[in-house]
Order: sequence, then structure tokens, then C-alpha cells
Amino acid sequence: MPPRHFSWSPDGTANLAGAPVAGLASAFGTPLYAYDEADLSERIETYARAFGAENVALAGKAFLTGRLLEIVQGAGLGLDVVSEGELDFALRLGFPPERIIMHGLYKPLSALRTAAREGVGHVVVESPGEVAELVEVARQEKRRVPVLLRLAPAVDVHTHPSLATGNPASQFGVPIEDGQALKTVRELVAAADAVDLQGYHMHVGSQIATLDPFVSGLHAVAEFARTAWAEMGVRPQVLDLGGGLGITDDAPSPGVLKEAYFSAVAEALHGIPMPRIMTEPGRYLVSPPGVTIYHIVQRKTAADGRTYLIVDGGMSDGPRPALYGARPEVAVSPRREGEERVDIAGMHCESGDIIRRDAKVTRAEVGDLLIVFDTGAYNHSMASHYNRVPVPPVVFVQDGVARPATRRDNLSDWLRLEVR
Repeated sequence: MPPRHFSWSPDGTANLAGAPVAGLASAFGTPLYAYDEADLSERIETYARAFGAENVALAGKAFLTGRLLEIVQGAGLGLDVVSEGELDFALRLGFPPERIIMHGLYKPLSALRTAAREGVGHVVVESPGEVAELVEVARQEKRRVPVLLRLAPAVDVHTHPSLATGNPASQFGVPIEDGQALKTVRELVAAADAVDLQGYHMHVGSQIATLDPFVSGLHAVAEFARTAWAEMGVRPQVLDLGGGLGITDDAPSPGVLKEAYFSAVAEALHGIPMPRIMTEPGRYLVSPPGVTIYHIVQRKTAADGRTYLIVDGGMSDGPRPALYGARPEVAVSPRREGEERVDIAGMHCESGDIIRRDAKVTRAEVGDLLIVFDTGAYNHSMASHYNRVPVPPVVFVQDGVARPATRRDNLSDWLRLEVR
């Protein structure tokens, strides 16, 4: 879907948040990541109204720049980080540590030390073996670390296999059914001088368009919380229900999701005081406001007769079609009379570098701009230097004014890493 403040001029040229897309391409070059800042802020406000800003943490893995941190911090949201690099980045830019949730299937001891020393809001325990490491670090730092235990609720989500994180085969979380989770709770309780088990976490997957997977996962987590309460007196103060809300038109709104969560928690906990309900949206907040802008640099006809449009970027800056089979919506600017069916290929030396197969676009010419929608999440954050292609810059656009957030990297940046 296009950003909320995307429009077409009478002459057929595209505008983003009041700025001509051709002007953005001219000023910053292509490929270019451009964000509708007002759309982003409106989406943040929608989640904040539903859950309370203090209960919403942006999933930084989806997209993370200094300007975005300013927006998130100003709105009162928290931040979910999944690596030592993301943690260091946020702390160096002054994001409040108490509003950070530290995730990660593997957290180096140095990352745990930083989290303990800086006083992050919660460290999420992903594996039983992580408990001893965290306890040791907390005692060395003389800090009692707030902890959430990530549970694996064994919920099968109908999404791309790489986006399902709550099914029984997933590497994420501690399984409930075989007793591992209850054993881990006992270990955390036994180390109460070093860690403060405040509740539980789940994340069943991404791009979920119905309530059922969320509610099923929540019921499994709530039932486990009741068991831990009955056996060990551990009352959950927090239930962090992760992210994963889809961005399709048929997906529930954050408000509907919140009502379903609160209703299901109240029913499942059976009299246990209502815990704080937290959530960690990523794609919902940052994907629709973001577009990627390319120049169309070649037209060609394949041996089977299909028409290819070739653009000046591809899988290094837009990896999701190759990784997940994503089929993004696209548009050509300027719009002309007539339509055609084309395949859109990137510039990389890979047969899989296809941005979109069988795209219906207005008649395109070399030199036109291709706009790829819904690229605000997992494109900049997953961009690579494959084929030694630079990572595009990021700009935020509002009321016709473009504000650069990152610059395009270059050969000088790469040569600094060489050892000769």
C-alpha cells in the first residue's frame, strides 16, 4: 500500500508527503529509501492510543536510524533490540536504557554486561542455558536484572516459514509442553538475588492478518502463568505479546488487537491480577510509510517474449522478494496512457534478483522512476554490499521537506575495513 501522504499530480508525476518524487531522486540519487514521516508518526500514535505509549516497543530490527529513535523517544515508546550492535547503537544515541527490551537468541556476555550495567528495562531469556550466564553477569555487576522469559507456545501460524517463530519446530523461546519452561522458572526464582522474573514473552510470527494465532498463543502463555503461580507463587507483572501484526487491509487494527488481548488475558488468568500488557510492533509502524525509489535503466525482451524493466538497485537494497517471496506493489512515474505487464529485475548478477514478476504498470520508458511500496521494514536493516553496491541513503519527508537520515556509503568507507 502507498504511504498515507502519497499522491499523483495532474501531470502524472508522483509526490511523497508533499515532495515530488523526481525531486527526491534528483537531490539524493537512486536507489533511495524515502519515508513519509507523518504516516510513521500517525501509526505510532495509533498503537500508543491502543496500548499506552509506555507499553509499546518498536522492533528495531525492522528499521533503525537515529532519526527514527528521535521520533520513537519523543512519542514515549520503548525499543526492542535483538543484538549487541542494536543495543550499543541505541545507547550511544541517548535512548533511555530503561525503555529498552533486550532480545536475542544468542547474547554475548559483553551484551549482557552492558544491559545489566546500563539498566535496560528487561532482558528476555530465550534459552535455559542463558540463565546461568545472566545470573553470573548480574552478580558481577551487582545489579538485579529485570527478566522476561520467552515462551514457545507451539502455535502454528499460516505465514512464510521464515516468518513463523512460535511453532513447535522453531528455535525461539523455551518450550512449555515438555517442562523446560517450568524448570527455567524455578532456576530464575532460585536466583532472585540476581534476576527479577517479571513475566513472560511470546512472539508467534510475522505478517499475521487474523486474531486467532495471537489469541491462541496468549492462552498458552496465560495458562502457563497460572501454573507457575499455583506451583511457585510467581505472579506475572508483565505479559509481552511481541509483534507480528500484518499490514494488509484485512488485518485487525491495533485497537482491535488490544481488546482481544485484554479479553483473552482476563479470561485465561482466572482471577490473577491483570498484568501489564506490552507489545513490540515493527513492520506495522515502519513498512507502509517507506518506499524505495529506483531509476529504470534498461528495457529488454527475453527469449520467451517477456518484457523486463531493469533498475539501478535490487536484492542488495531490497532483499525481501528473494528471501521471502514478497510481491511488493510498484508504480512508474510519470504515469502515461496505456498499461503493460512486465517483470522488474535488479542489477545484480543473480537470476533471483527479481523485484516483481508480472507487474501491471503504466507504460514505462528508460529514465522513468520505479517506486516500490511497503519497503520501510527489513530493507534498509537487511541491506548488503553484494556486488560492492552501496547501501542507499534514507530520507524522511514531511510537508514537502526532505530531511536526510543516513548517507549513501562509498568505496572509501569499505576500504577503511581492509587490512593491507
